Amino acid sequence: MASAKRRLADEGASTSPANKRSKSDSKSESKSKSQTSTSELTESKKAKPVSVLTKEQAAFPRGGAGLLTPLERKQISAKATRDVAREKKHQDLFGEGGTQAQDTSDDEASIASETEVKKATKKSKKNKRRPEDSATDTPQVQIGGLNYRRITTGSLILGQVTFISERALTVALPNNLVGYVPLTAVSPQLSEKIQALLNEDDQGSSGEEEDDSEKDIVLTQYFKVGQYVRVAVTSTEQDKPGGKSSTRKRIELSVEPALTNVGLDRARLAAGATVQVSVSSVEDHGLVVDLALEEQSVRGFVPKKQLPSGLALSDARVGAVLLCSVLEVGSNGKVVKLSADLSKATALKNAPSVDSFLPGTKAEILVTDRTDAGLIGKVMGLLEVTADVLHSGSFKDKEGFLAKFEVGKKVTGRLICNFPTSDTKTLGFSVLDNLLNLASRDDEPEQARGNLSLSSTIDSAPVIRVEPGLGIYLQLDQDNIGFAHISRLSDKKVDSLSELTGPFKLGSDHKARIIDYNPIDNLYIVSLQQKILDQPFLRFDDVPIGAVVKGTVEKVIIASSGVSGLLVNLAEGISGLVPQIHMSDVDLKHPERKFREGQTVTARVLSTDPARRRLKLTLKKSIIHSDQKAWLSFEDIEVGGSTVGTLTKVDRFGAVVRFFGPVRGFLPVSEMSEAYIKDATEHFRVGQVLSVNAISINAAEKRLTVSCRDVNSSNPSIESSLATLQHGSLTSGTVFEKSQNDILVRLEGSDAIARLVLDHVSDGSLKKRESVFSKIRVGQKLDNLVILQVQAKRRLVLVTNKQSLVKAAEDGTLLKSYEQLQPNVDVTGYVSNITEDGVFVTFAANISGLITKNQVPKEHEDQPGFGMTKLQPVRARVLSIDYKGATPRFWLTMRETTVDVAAKTSSAPSAQPLPDLIEPVDEMLNKLDDLSVGRITKARITSVKETQINVELAKNVQGRIDASEVFEEWKDIKDRKRPLKQFSPKQELAVKVIGAHDTRNHRFLPLTHRQGKNTVLELSCKPGSVAEPHKASLKLEDVKAGSTWLAFVNNITEDCLWVNISPAVRGRIRATDVSDDLSLASNLEVNFPIGSALRVHVVSVDLEKNRLDLTARSDASVGSLTFKDLSKGLILPGRVTKVTDRSVLVQLSEQVVGAVEMIDMADDYNEANSAKFQKNDVLRVCVLNVDVPNKKVSLSTRRSKVLSSSSPVTDPEITSLKQLAVNDVVRGFICNVADKGVFVTLGHGITAFVRVSHLSDQYLKDWKDRFQRDQLVKGKITLVDEASGHVQMNLKASALDPNYKAPLTFNDLHVGDVVTAKVAKVESFGVFLVVDHSENVRGLCHRSEIAEQRIEDATKLFEEGDTVTAKVLKLDPATRRVNFGMKASYFADIAEDGEESDGDSDEGVDLDESMEDLDGSEAEEASDDEALGDEDEDDEEADDDQAMDSDEDAAPEAASKSQGLNVGGFDWTGTTVGDNTGASKRAVDASDSEDEQASKAPKKKKKRAAPVVDRTADLDTHGPQSADDFERLLLAEPDSGDLWIQYMAFHLGLEEVDQAREIGERALRSIAVGQSEEKLKVWTAMLNLEDARGDDDSLEAIFRRALEYNDQQEIHTRMTSILIQSGKYGKADEKFKEMLKKFKADLHVWVNYATFLFDVINKPYDARELLPRAMKTLPVAMKDKKEQKKATFELTKAFALLEFKSKNGLPERGRTLFEGMLAEFPKRLDLYNVILDQEEKLGDTEKIRDTYERVVGVKLSKNQAQHFFKRWQKFEEKHGDQRSVEGVVARATEWARNYKARGENAE
Repeated sequence: MASAKRRLADEGASTSPANKRSKSDSKSESKSKSQTSTSELTESKKAKPVSVLTKEQAAFPRGGAGLLTPLERKQISAKATRDVAREKKHQDLFGEGGTQAQDTSDDEASIASETEVKKATKKSKKNKRRPEDSATDTPQVQIGGLNYRRITTGSLILGQVTFISERALTVALPNNLVGYVPLTAVSPQLSEKIQALLNEDDQGSSGEEEDDSEKDIVLTQYFKVGQYVRVAVTSTEQDKPGGKSSTRKRIELSVEPALTNVGLDRARLAAGATVQVSVSSVEDHGLVVDLALEEQSVRGFVPKKQLPSGLALSDARVGAVLLCSVLEVGSNGKVVKLSADLSKATALKNAPSVDSFLPGTKAEILVTDRTDAGLIGKVMGLLEVTADVLHSGSFKDKEGFLAKFEVGKKVTGRLICNFPTSDTKTLGFSVLDNLLNLASRDDEPEQARGNLSLSSTIDSAPVIRVEPGLGIYLQLDQDNIGFAHISRLSDKKVDSLSELTGPFKLGSDHKARIIDYNPIDNLYIVSLQQKILDQPFLRFDDVPIGAVVKGTVEKVIIASSGVSGLLVNLAEGISGLVPQIHMSDVDLKHPERKFREGQTVTARVLSTDPARRRLKLTLKKSIIHSDQKAWLSFEDIEVGGSTVGTLTKVDRFGAVVRFFGPVRGFLPVSEMSEAYIKDATEHFRVGQVLSVNAISINAAEKRLTVSCRDVNSSNPSIESSLATLQHGSLTSGTVFEKSQNDILVRLEGSDAIARLVLDHVSDGSLKKRESVFSKIRVGQKLDNLVILQVQAKRRLVLVTNKQSLVKAAEDGTLLKSYEQLQPNVDVTGYVSNITEDGVFVTFAANISGLITKNQVPKEHEDQPGFGMTKLQPVRARVLSIDYKGATPRFWLTMRETTVDVAAKTSSAPSAQPLPDLIEPVDEMLNKLDDLSVGRITKARITSVKETQINVELAKNVQGRIDASEVFEEWKDIKDRKRPLKQFSPKQELAVKVIGAHDTRNHRFLPLTHRQGKNTVLELSCKPGSVAEPHKASLKLEDVKAGSTWLAFVNNITEDCLWVNISPAVRGRIRATDVSDDLSLASNLEVNFPIGSALRVHVVSVDLEKNRLDLTARSDASVGSLTFKDLSKGLILPGRVTKVTDRSVLVQLSEQVVGAVEMIDMADDYNEANSAKFQKNDVLRVCVLNVDVPNKKVSLSTRRSKVLSSSSPVTDPEITSLKQLAVNDVVRGFICNVADKGVFVTLGHGITAFVRVSHLSDQYLKDWKDRFQRDQLVKGKITLVDEASGHVQMNLKASALDPNYKAPLTFNDLHVGDVVTAKVAKVESFGVFLVVDHSENVRGLCHRSEIAEQRIEDATKLFEEGDTVTAKVLKLDPATRRVNFGMKASYFADIAEDGEESDGDSDEGVDLDESMEDLDGSEAEEASDDEALGDEDEDDEEADDDQAMDSDEDAAPEAASKSQGLNVGGFDWTGTTVGDNTGASKRAVDASDSEDEQASKAPKKKKKRAAPVVDRTADLDTHGPQSADDFERLLLAEPDSGDLWIQYMAFHLGLEEVDQAREIGERALRSIAVGQSEEKLKVWTAMLNLEDARGDDDSLEAIFRRALEYNDQQEIHTRMTSILIQSGKYGKADEKFKEMLKKFKADLHVWVNYATFLFDVINKPYDARELLPRAMKTLPVAMKDKKEQKKATFELTKAFALLEFKSKNGLPERGRTLFEGMLAEFPKRLDLYNVILDQEEKLGDTEKIRDTYERVVGVKLSKNQAQHFFKRWQKFEEKHGDQRSVEGVVARATEWARNYKARGENAE
């Protein structure tokens, strides 16, 4: 077979250019004898043909078959060429007259020869050694790339697979060419499989076998995208018959080894040569392959280790084709060892023949010439090779190209093609890195090469090289280059290109769009045509599922049944199909009338299939305009989510609903409606669009169940609700579903669902009923519905909206039960059936009566149907009743004129004028006609609701004032949550009539509807509206983006607020935009109740969708956030939309959704749990990374990111390998469990690998069961390779713990050792034990060694898992067996030793000796009765010297500290206060310091650290003196907050306030993300700046911005300090009150506010009222009782200290507070230190002595007593006399004596 194919290839290779060359050769032969001899030599070699090329090029010297060595052949060739050169030179001397008479067909060859001579003459001057040889060694070779003209049948080219379809391979070729390999041109083995399939088909094999066989012929199992192959051209566009060439040129290829290995035989195989093989069998250690050489006996073998990366031996298929390099040829030459991993192949330097060099071979090339067009070189000095401008790389960098490739230098290149049409045998080569390395790419080409995606647009691409007549090269970005052909430069024809002139000259910038990529050339193909730039889609891959697109009807598809669909063109070459069911929401009877070719339509993409180039579209407006989330994949669907879908199949049991992409679900008949449905086909049709909810989803199995019912509403008592409904009664309800012929209504005050069919929508004809039916919409409220029938078992309620029946129900003439039947009673019903005998009339409760034909009106007696129609209302009189049977029967008569009278009375009101007003509030009004739009009048309030004020203008005229029509400005609202609270009933208001209001559906109406029964007047009492009667009401068209309005909440959903800014204009506010304070968004119902007021900004207005988006944040741009607005480090609010096991999706705006991964959830990975997040939670996130092309945003909820960078971080964020070092201990989450180990995610893009041997110190049999995805692990870094990005870890405990003790092994045991073990197995003959803390060391304790007495059955004594002590009796190293014993006698010696040691330790501690030690333990003083017991012990053991320290020592330190630069008369940091607020700081510091002193108990007195003084303000005299100086400093320290503040102060000193503000803003942008403390300094400085030089609005704006980016409590604290410092006490008081609401759980807020009230504004009474408030609030905010008790203690102590320290305080009140604390906390003796400190400051010696007497009288430890007596003694030495000092000493002696006596008695 191979021979036959080779003969076929030989015949195909004999093309016309070959004939031309032979003719030229014969001509040269006639000119010279030397050339004749050369031809004879060459002809002698043709005796043994070796390849097709030898037949084509007879004169080309070939190797491998001759007797001459390569050196001899080279010498002969050189001599022959010299003779030819001399002959031509001779002819030149005497003229060329003879050549003119020769055949002109060889003119081109002659000209080429002349050019060669001229070039050779120039080169001869450079080579002095061989002047003659150099003139003829290098014949002229044309440099050119591969193109359609140079490709012919038999051409061999190196290609790369870019796409695999079902029946063909798409192969990328050099120079942006593409070829196709059909399924039948792969390999002989695959062709045999295909033939076998065809034979089985003919024989009628079973379908199951066909499926199994078909699976084997899937090309993706034989090839992979990115695989390199050598292809042979089998046909081109030039080979096709006919004069016209096709518009799309197609190159057919083959990868069969018989065609791609042409010219190779066993003798020409050398190490490094490339050969293409097909797999003939798969063995255990490798692949046996077929080389298809002429020698059929030669086979190849590819070892398992030499397979390409990504190809496992088990995945290899017989028939697959691989391009391999030769490793070695066996000694017998029959087996060739090959390698399929070309990235490791070495260059082929020496070969037996030049025929060994085929495309794909890596060769060593000698550069012989170098031009701008590329390179010319030689292989082995014989074979000519060229590299064009693309594959030589000269187009990238001309200077670098010239420096890299010098003439005479040897380079390594990859042969990529041959040129059979050239005069001399020439091959093309490439020096591009991607081809030299041949790295395999498993992914799609655009994914593997970087971030440039196909169809993307490059805004500015400079021209880096111009190829005249061909095209231009452009620099797309730093790493990628694109090429634009001359035909793609402009929509118009470009005639010429020039580097120096024209629009496409060198260096010019252009906007380009990427249209393709060639992986062989590593080059993007781009277009500069405007039509390509404007085209929305270039590929089917660019069309996203669910997108709304514009298109043009390309074709109306006509089938036998009519129009079956539409072809809609979206862009050039991209069309989609609109199936018949998707052409419209309704069933079109004549779609050809609606759609015509060329018509523009709006469609939505349902599904895409790029591989098959198919799109499916829909024109249904209900789907196109749906704002519900589209279900694009099963993974995106959440239970409870809703969307719209199309019914594709309906049967009586349910329907199949199709959504977007592959998503489809099943709708059971039980879930189709709240009411009972027997047969789904009666209510639903194929093509109908429904809004459904997901009730069950299995993404793995792709199963989805949906429901049309409201899944959020509970319906437990529907039967009882139905039982309460009465036939014939009036009710009302809300439409929640509408189908083709019926409407489902949810009844008010009941769980029942009612059905309103088309027949009962209204009275009148069918056309009128259809008109009324079409106007009813979902969500509309229907009043005065009559219940016709209630079927409780079927959960079915039938209602009617016929006004005749409604009136009858009101009048009592509608029959509701048989009990109402009375003769001669008038009743009203409707015609249900008409027969020859009469008319049947139906009433409520399905009661029917008969009007016989002789009882119908006489004038209608002879008319068809008795002049009646079905469903017509009928008023008749009961004629007779028959009570026989189960139900009575009755007859009716119409022989009276009751109907005419009724008609007259019903028509009378229409002629009546508008009624008079009864007792109008405004006496100027008389009739309803007086109330017109713009009329100013008076109204009296009847009631006040949350969103409106109900008023009356007269007794018979009602009105309403919407909350949006009450207030003019924000300051007029006193209570934000209840703005209408200030109004009361009976209050009269001046109002203006602005329209009418429908109470049924709450819609704003024109005043022409004022006569309606459910209509009230819409009024306004705004002062501005009343003052301007002719001012028009606000409409949506008047609202502009960016404007500010007052809004009032009228509805609350889980993710937004619905508000009114006028009665006719309604908008929504997303939960994340309701306030700058995110905490308020967590509970919208409480913080923003219905009726509450908001000041909002307009984000966007959509008049088409009647949609208005608002925000209540001070930064109005947040609501319209897009991907382009995001930047790294930005902190934003977000709402949780989805929570999975390993991530949380957070919505930042309408367009932006980000994800929080496990590693970004918390600073401590122990707290990283997605379960703590709930859907709709509002939280603060930090932007980590923004991928705009892929629309991906990475977010973080780490506290260190979103609040303060100083927050403790247990697991730091790892963003670079530079953060990792060997021996670092880090934690991460397992992201993959593979066969060779575990992969651990350490950071974004950083994954560590843990080998199986590094997972545990112990042997784990089923180790995969111990490690799951998302499991948190801790390990030590063992390898960090920044070049490859590889990181390895070790999870062994021995690597993490330096004190780790290795588990016991068998070698660690010795005879006589006593060990603890656990019973692993119990048998009757003994017990098997496993030694604790060992590597599974097991042994047997025989029953004879268990006890001293005989044991018959060990199973009665032990169970598995029991812990025992055993002694090693015997060890057998050969079998690694251990024998244990558990007899008591084995442990006798051990027990005696234990008793001795116990006896030694029984000696107790002498209490007297411990009492003598001042540092002894006072354990007997501890008590567990107190909640603060543990802390009390520490407090009571305070050291004497430490307890004697006063908080006054800390005051100089605090005073000396400077928190920042003070310029311009105020403090820039806001952390310190002025002189008048010193007490505020002192109170908190004092309480803190005293607590610390009381709680610390150091054993030795530590030296106090020197105070740290901030020297920022002490600038050097030679410091920065100008703006340039500051700029230079900032270059070195861009993150220094102090330096930025100095820069601001510099401008402020020059009175450049605006410049100072700009510097502050610049500082906030420049300081790095992690430097939150430095940013806080700048924020504080800007607050100070606005407080001093700005106004209230600017200060508030900066304050709100600071709250968003910093810790809110810190900003509030600094703001209050700034306000106090500037003397704005009123505003400071407001801020304190605001802080009490927001941070009520913080003790310092209460204390600081109290200090402010005491010292600053002199309001001690207000301050004292804070204490009971705080006592109630603080404990509630804390869950732990111990914390509650501690908070109460600290709070009371702080307020007591304020009474002592403040000049406005009462010390006696402070003493009272301390007394209460001592009574509640008797063991907190540190309180006495605090009391003594304060009393000593006051100087009342009597009270001080009383306090000392009291404290020494309570129960004290020795250290405590010593401390207080020493302090008392120092006091008396300073303030008393000698006698008082001696009295203290005597008291101390007496106390010590009593203490010792108590100890002896206790002993």
